[in-house]
Amino acid sequence: MENSKLCLFLLLITITLSYAQEEQENCLINQRYKTSHKYEYIYEAESLNAINGASHLRNGPKATCKVSIEVPQTCSFIVRTTGCSLSEVVDMDTEGNPVFAPAASSDAFAAEMERYPLKVVVEGVYDVKLYPEEGETITILNIKRGIISALAVPLLEEDKNKNMPTIHGKCKTQSTVNAREDIATDISLNRDLSRCDKFVPLRDHTSPLALISGMHYPLAQLVRSSQACNYKFDNADKHMTSGSCIENHILIPFSHNGEHGITNVGKQELTLVQVSPSNERVFDHSGIVKGLHMDAVEDKSAIQDKDAGLNLLRELASLPETEGEKRAHLFHVLVSMVRGMKTETLSPAIPEALEVSSALTYQVLAQCGTPECSSAIMQIFRTFDTSSLEVDAGVFAMGLVSNPSALLINDMLEMAKYKPSKPIMYALSNVVKRFYKAEGKLIPEIFAVAEFMGSQLGDCSGDKDNTFMTLRVIGNMAAAMGAAGPALRSAVIQCVNQPAASLAVQQAAIQAFRLTPVPEEGREILMQVLLDGASPMQKRVAAYLVLMKDPQPTELAQLADALPIEQDQQVKSFVISHITNILSSTEPATQELRQKILDALQGNEVGAPMDPTKFSRNYKIGSVEGNMFFEGSSYLPKEVMLEMTLKAFGYDIDMMEVGMEGNGFEPTVEALFGKNGFFPDTALETMYFVSENMPLRVNEILQNMLPALKKDRKKRQASHNLMREIGRNLNKLVNEMTTAQSPEAMVYLRLLGNELGYLKTNEMEELAYSAAMMVDSMFKMFPTDIMKALMTKADNTIFAHYIFMDNEFFLPTATGVPLRITLSGTFTPGIKGGLQIARDMSEVTFMPSAGIEFVTEIGSHIPEYINSGLEMHTNIFHESGLSAKISMESDNVKLTIPVPTRPTKLIKMTNTLVAVTGSEVKTIPPMVMDKVDVSECSPFFAGMKYCTDLQYTDAFSHETAPFFPITGDSKFAVELHPTGEVTEYTATIAYELLREGEEGRQKVDSVKFVLRAEGAEPTEARAIMKYNRRKNVITADIQIPDYDVEAGLRLGVVDGNTKGKGTHSISLDLINKHIPQLSLVGHANLKEMKEAMLQVQLLVPSINADATFTANMKRDEELELELKSEIKVMAATSEQKIAMKYDASKFEVEFKSDVNTETTSLPIADMVDMYGNQLLDIQVGQTEMKVRQIFNKFAEETNNYMENAW
Repeated sequence: MENSKLCLFLLLITITLSYAQEEQENCLINQRYKTSHKYEYIYEAESLNAINGASHLRNGPKATCKVSIEVPQTCSFIVRTTGCSLSEVVDMDTEGNPVFAPAASSDAFAAEMERYPLKVVVEGVYDVKLYPEEGETITILNIKRGIISALAVPLLEEDKNKNMPTIHGKCKTQSTVNAREDIATDISLNRDLSRCDKFVPLRDHTSPLALISGMHYPLAQLVRSSQACNYKFDNADKHMTSGSCIENHILIPFSHNGEHGITNVGKQELTLVQVSPSNERVFDHSGIVKGLHMDAVEDKSAIQDKDAGLNLLRELASLPETEGEKRAHLFHVLVSMVRGMKTETLSPAIPEALEVSSALTYQVLAQCGTPECSSAIMQIFRTFDTSSLEVDAGVFAMGLVSNPSALLINDMLEMAKYKPSKPIMYALSNVVKRFYKAEGKLIPEIFAVAEFMGSQLGDCSGDKDNTFMTLRVIGNMAAAMGAAGPALRSAVIQCVNQPAASLAVQQAAIQAFRLTPVPEEGREILMQVLLDGASPMQKRVAAYLVLMKDPQPTELAQLADALPIEQDQQVKSFVISHITNILSSTEPATQELRQKILDALQGNEVGAPMDPTKFSRNYKIGSVEGNMFFEGSSYLPKEVMLEMTLKAFGYDIDMMEVGMEGNGFEPTVEALFGKNGFFPDTALETMYFVSENMPLRVNEILQNMLPALKKDRKKRQASHNLMREIGRNLNKLVNEMTTAQSPEAMVYLRLLGNELGYLKTNEMEELAYSAAMMVDSMFKMFPTDIMKALMTKADNTIFAHYIFMDNEFFLPTATGVPLRITLSGTFTPGIKGGLQIARDMSEVTFMPSAGIEFVTEIGSHIPEYINSGLEMHTNIFHESGLSAKISMESDNVKLTIPVPTRPTKLIKMTNTLVAVTGSEVKTIPPMVMDKVDVSECSPFFAGMKYCTDLQYTDAFSHETAPFFPITGDSKFAVELHPTGEVTEYTATIAYELLREGEEGRQKVDSVKFVLRAEGAEPTEARAIMKYNRRKNVITADIQIPDYDVEAGLRLGVVDGNTKGKGTHSISLDLINKHIPQLSLVGHANLKEMKEAMLQVQLLVPSINADATFTANMKRDEELELELKSEIKVMAATSEQKIAMKYDASKFEVEFKSDVNTETTSLPIADMVDMYGNQLLDIQVGQTEMKVRQIFNKFAEETNNYMENAW
């Protein structure tokens, strides 16, 4: 009986504690979904893309699943998705509704959705943790996140703007209660997604070579997103019986009224099937923890087809000349297709792609940006010879610009094993470093790198150059290596005091920890090195700098005790300067360190700074820090380091670090600049020579200015042969430098956190040879037959393809389907042409073209399952050119220009809207049918016409339509079209020496220009220029028979005998059809500088015009000036004269003006009179009145009115 009571008591305690624990573990949705129950729902979700108001077309995926939620423990849930199906829009019905059909990947989707259950734990109010299984893909997990987000609806409180956890993070939610019984049974939720903390763009892979990239944040602001949900609940049990959510995303540019434009609409429907008891009590979850917000997904195509990519590459490589405007579009499509390929698809395609076009293949892979493309490039590099310099340069560049990934780390590691050169090892370390910094996690590939580095390092007793390089590389990626390889970390520490290792290796082992925390066992060894007075100065200072990144109080205390008795003055000077700089710093980041140092010093002074020109020290000026190390009594620094950091936007950015370490330079510098060195000795010898040969007073001045001359006078005797002494000094310099040990130096550079490598003196000669080999290799890489072809053929074609703008990102959606948005620009310049030179005929062709395509993509799709979206392609294309043949003979040159055989696209602009569904691309049909289509052609010149073409959809008057250009396809083009009337154009220049006059005594140079348009009805224009050497007359005649043009020009010197002795005259005649139309004659006369005359005469025979302007000046005892003009036009004459006289006593002016006109009846006056009378005699209508009578009556009435008014 007692036992029964005890059992009952324990049972009551257990129930009470369980209830108390359940109350204590209160979470967001524990009252919606109760322990030991199973809730089953039918879930439907769709995400459709459309241009609302411009087209009825829709596309996008739709998923249906049966969702079960088991609650084995309070706030712990097991979510299973079974019986799933996946479909996509394939058509639109007559009412404008989308028609769905099963997707090809539906079965694979259903299997993945059902494969693993998802464990969910809700803690507190907002913390929703997901525990997916190891093999769960991010794509499937995101869709399950959408389901969890729709199910996680708590009991509402009074707060109408409650923060709720969703797939977009914590969102401020406006709630409205539509119906209430004991609880709220019908509620509505509204969210502005821009106020959710995880509604941020997720950047995807883009071209590392693009100039305009990384604009995902500003571009994401161009999308307006909102969500509205409605839920119904069971009044008794409080669980959800149904729920629906509609999420809208609209691209603001080109939209109208915030709803008509490019949109994505996501819908979720949840319908309760049943609630049943559950016996599940076990809740074991994986160690993988994820949040509810959406993760970035790897965007791979649903269709993996290498043949499609190869066919597209072949199409681009063999693109016809007439389809040049497609080049930019095809290249963009090809890069997009390659980005969607997995390694198992892309890798086998590389050899075939290189056979089709190696140049295009390199351009595509270099601008692809995915890990798979980087792997493909590495695959190509591994086919090169190990001694090839292109491999080092290419791999090193990829280590700096490529997006780090696990696949790239693996490829870099394989390349390092294949060729462990310095550039490749540094490329591997930079990729590992950037990956670990970005992801913050260790992956198997990093463990493999750590193992490889350990094998390369050994016990540091091997080849010193290789060991030194390995330690530098390990130090560059120390954070990842320290976390991944404890054994490697211990091996590096052991290298610090390895007796068989060189000092440079020991120092590199210490510096390997300067970017990462030092382990405890390492700190003890470094402290021993620092306090060991027998160790070299640089090694001790390196240990000091590493320890001082985060010094322990005991270490600082030991340092404070040892510093006053330090014997090495170089070490002591550097430590004092470094600590002084720290104590004088005002940066908040050094406040804790300053306090630690002050505590260790216990009020004592650190010491006075020493001479900076002789002793090592640390420099700190703003964001620039430097170290300068001397050794012994040397006057040259042993090592110099300069580091600059930039603090911006709250981050410390390592801008640059450059270091130089030298050894053995002292003998060389001593020989050059020492007391008895070449330059001082030669300078003194020169001065002695000068002083000995100068006057005494000058010699005294020199000795006062240069005391050394007086001081060393007794020691030296000036040589009488200065050049011999300089030669002796030069031989002395050569002997000293020959016997001295070769100096050694090392220079290293870190830029933006990436160590670019180091260079030693003994590598200089190898570097020079390598540079020459690299230049030679670059020329070899450029096909030599291209230059040969450009000079021997006129039909060469060269094109480049460059993605100058590349932005691609995803926005999260409620359904878990990523909303992809891209904005890219591709530029494809090219040229067709060349130069072909022959003895009798040379041919030159120059036909440039350029295309630019801007692509905007937006749409939801499911990577690896369904590809869908909307695209807008804006293409701009231009082509022009010149093709000509030149033939030369002894007396003429002929240029022949063939007429283009096809239209030339001067400018063509198209804007195309398409919908992508799987591998199918459809043109989006416009809703508005008001189209503008205007085509016009006008003559341009003989044989050519220019045509304009304008097409667009006019939706301006439609209130529900978006703005141009997303209302429909549009086009604008300006082209030159051959008319077919002309086959070619020729231009001929011919020279001929003619003989004219009596017996051909007058030599005349003749140059003839002939422009001719050949064809059925040829057109010709001639221009002939002649120069009569004897008469100094130039004539030019132009003849265009088809246009009745025959004009000429004659310019010459008038015979002086006709106008009096000393008169010079020039005449200019314009002639039309051998009849002078205008003559201009100028006369000038000058006699003994006392009489001068200047006269200009203009004659126009057609209007009987003659105008003469004369100026006469006479200078003797008086100065006389006369200006006279005589103008005659038809019967009107005008004579104006001004005469002025001036002598020493008076000034006379005479002015005379005479104008005479005779009125002449115009020859057409009678005709005007006749037509005027006929007009006035016209009868008006059916009346008997005539126009003359009406005017008479009007005049009479007007006259009467005026008289009455006055």
